[in-house]
Amino acid sequence: MLMRTTVSPVADAGRTSNARVRAASVRRSDYRILRDFRAFEIVNAMRLPLTLDGFRALAVFGSIALAVLATMVFASTMSVLRDGPLRHDTAAVLNWGFLGILYSAAATVLSEVVSSRRLAVSGTPHLELFRAMELPLPQVVVRYGLLPALRRTGLLWYSAAVFLLVFLEETTSYLNVVLASVSVLVFASSACAYCVLHFASTPARRIGLHWLYCLLALSLGLLLGAVTGFLLPQLSRLNGLAKDPSPFLPALCLLAAAASGTSILLGIRAWRRLSYRRISFSTERSGRQRPLTKFVVFVVTDLLGSKQGSVISTIVLAWIAVIGILLGARGILPVHSALGSGELQKSLIGVAVLLSLGVTEPMLNRIGPTAKLYHYRFAWENGYSANAIVVRLVGIYVMAGAAAGGFVFLGALLALDIPVPGAVLAGVIVAGSGVVAESLSRPPAATDGTKANDVLDALFTLLLISPCSLILVVSPEFSTVLLSGYSILLILGAAVCLRQRLLKLRSRLTL
Repeated sequence: MLMRTTVSPVADAGRTSNARVRAASVRRSDYRILRDFRAFEIVNAMRLPLTLDGFRALAVFGSIALAVLATMVFASTMSVLRDGPLRHDTAAVLNWGFLGILYSAAATVLSEVVSSRRLAVSGTPHLELFRAMELPLPQVVVRYGLLPALRRTGLLWYSAAVFLLVFLEETTSYLNVVLASVSVLVFASSACAYCVLHFASTPARRIGLHWLYCLLALSLGLLLGAVTGFLLPQLSRLNGLAKDPSPFLPALCLLAAAASGTSILLGIRAWRRLSYRRISFSTERSGRQRPLTKFVVFVVTDLLGSKQGSVISTIVLAWIAVIGILLGARGILPVHSALGSGELQKSLIGVAVLLSLGVTEPMLNRIGPTAKLYHYRFAWENGYSANAIVVRLVGIYVMAGAAAGGFVFLGALLALDIPVPGAVLAGVIVAGSGVVAESLSRPPAATDGTKANDVLDALFTLLLISPCSLILVVSPEFSTVLLSGYSILLILGAAVCLRQRLLKLRSRLTL
């Protein structure tokens, strides 16, 4: 005879409650493990003689002290400006403040897409360790992705709140600026959260110069430029957003609300797709695999697939965004400078030199003569013409330097209506100087095959670049002709040095 046992609703509710309590306890325990592991990473990387408890206490008190000090300095500065030179231009100050909030929010969102922040979860080297420890991926995303993003967006909210509190006034114009600022910050926060969840649910990949990222940077720049071009002309008349918001504020609020809602829905979808298997063992490919039959394609692909290529890609995307801002703000450009044409040319050529160094140095570290000389020698021994290899490599180096100078040339033409062809030549000179200096100093290779840092290499590079400034000081009006001659000389020198190193190198024997 079968006996049936019945479970009372009270007992069933008790078991459900106990299960929920245990699940919450497990989640807290998993999060504490991740919190301690992250603290250990920081302590170990910084080589601090602290325990984890000591580091947490130092981090908490240090953050509080830094926040209080920064708030006092920022609020005091804004108060002095409000009661001093800006006391009669409150509406203009509010417009400037909104522009600052808008640009800061756009930079924060763009950095989540193009910087290494997008690899905070899927690109962490400890991902398989977390999986082996059976730590839930959502907890990893919260600790390594969402919390850092929350700190960054929280800093935006806090700075905007302090600024608006300092300039608090009971007027309609003030309310308009508050509504516009809140709309922008809400969208920036939701967009940052979505970016974290999206990149945490997809395999880690190098960003490269994909056309989608270029289009995103250009579109964002055009949008910022259009808003800037709308507000800045109104500042002299204390008008614009702070006085007449009818053509601007409703559209901004509706657009921000729609974009924020879309980001939240997409973020929820990405949260539900979080899986170790998706990002660790995914069989997806970023594109159709094609045989690399061309030497130049192989070299460029090797560069863009490295961490140095990610740095260069981020710089180029920032350039594209700046060009988009200048194109979007064409209504208020060009800007007339108090400096003369000669002084502006000197300054712009100096900027071109600095930007070119920021591009050519990472490039040469990865695909320069030191890093890839044995690869180039192998290609020559397998039938490639030495002259063809040298021409292609020097062409890649020169094009990278010329691109940096071309950005300065285009930016100066759009912003100041001043053509500065010497900026392009300065970029070429920097690239040629880097190749010649590396060939003369012959720095050692690092353990990963890239060029190691070398003082002699840096000294030779600076010495070869220095004639740029001498040419401008001695004869600014003929600087373009002189820079052209010097750039041709360096290009030829780089080709000769590279060919000699290629032909005189002994191949390594592999037994």
